[in-house]
Amino acid sequence: MSLDNHKALAEHREFWDSLQMEMLTSNKDFDQKDYQAFIERSFMFSIFFRGCTVLETAGFLKALGLKKNGYVILIELLEANKNNIASFTIDELSLHLYIKKVLYDKTCTLGPLLTNRMCILISHDDILPETALKEEGLAICSELAQAIEKNYNLKITAGIGSMHSLYSIYPSFTEALACLYYKGEEPYVHYTDLKRVESNTQFDYLITVKHFIEAVRLRKTDAYDYFGLLMDWIRPFSDATKRSKILELLVLAHHSISLDDQDDQKPLDYIGVAADLLSYDGNQLIDYGYQLFIYITRYEKPQNSIDYSNHIVKATREYLENHYSDDISLEDIAEQVNISPQYFSKLIKKTTGFNFIDWLSMLRVKKAKELLTNSNLTVKEVCFMVGYKDPNYFSRIFKKRIGLTPSEYVKANSFISNKS
Repeated sequence: MSLDNHKALAEHREFWDSLQMEMLTSNKDFDQKDYQAFIERSFMFSIFFRGCTVLETAGFLKALGLKKNGYVILIELLEANKNNIASFTIDELSLHLYIKKVLYDKTCTLGPLLTNRMCILISHDDILPETALKEEGLAICSELAQAIEKNYNLKITAGIGSMHSLYSIYPSFTEALACLYYKGEEPYVHYTDLKRVESNTQFDYLITVKHFIEAVRLRKTDAYDYFGLLMDWIRPFSDATKRSKILELLVLAHHSISLDDQDDQKPLDYIGVAADLLSYDGNQLIDYGYQLFIYITRYEKPQNSIDYSNHIVKATREYLENHYSDDISLEDIAEQVNISPQYFSKLIKKTTGFNFIDWLSMLRVKKAKELLTNSNLTVKEVCFMVGYKDPNYFSRIFKKRIGLTPSEYVKANSFISNKS
């Protein structure tokens, strides 16, 4: 690569990185519910995929106000008539808070959105009878389905696990996962419904592995079902057998992804994984297997990672820099990069983590900060120069992003004497 190309790439990265940092560090008005959501997701990921000590679990339960017993509902979100795990994008925090609002009368906690699945842990003081648990679980699923379809235009299916002490809740998760696999035509399945299904089902490891590999390669949610079934199958075996089978499945999953797209393949140090497996035993081996499987197969790029090589991202950057002061719309820029507005909106969100309006408003605010800091222009003049027609609206946008009004920002930077 020539020196000029290196310089161009550096400038390209600097533009997006600095703008992204402005957005990530801008005033987001987080409140207590937002912070609790982060704690909840950390707890749920830990107990199901990383492993929690008794002390850690006790601390989480106290912090989140959970009761001592509970069961897992594993929901799967899909667009109508689609089964691609990356077929939609959604604001995870918004979804988390919305579900908590719907389930306001339940003592519950929610896990992170992994691809298109989310765990919900419903807690109770006492162990519910099976009939009452099933009735409550199905009612929750039905209520969530109606609310999510209305608010997000997404459908859900769900599996409901059995009730356990929260210190040994993992079996409820695997039951809920199995319910999703065996659900058939029913949108919501309770673990007691599996008994009649499993009585007629003979588990075949090799056939399941074959389906697992195909599902991973095609990026279907079934991959998670098959992996869960395989983990349950090896659970009773010796630790040596567990280590061998887990490493085998992880290598197969990693290779299956690389068959179609080398660029999307995440690095996996097989020797390092094998060494790490030796430091775990029992159920910790299963938990570690889940962690690595999610690492390998989580196809969405992290929301703070920008794909600088994407030509749409490059074209968007050029257009924004040259036209941020104009009255531009998503349709205008989609036309410039020669794709539909709908596709552009999804693509820019997926490849940068933010939507078009976020980028435009933050770029305008960034330019406004530069002008307010380094010139004698008035707030009103700056407002017009960065593309806003209403100073009051400009002030609101500026404060939302920076936490100060433009005038307050000027004063805070000790330039008030230069403006007078």
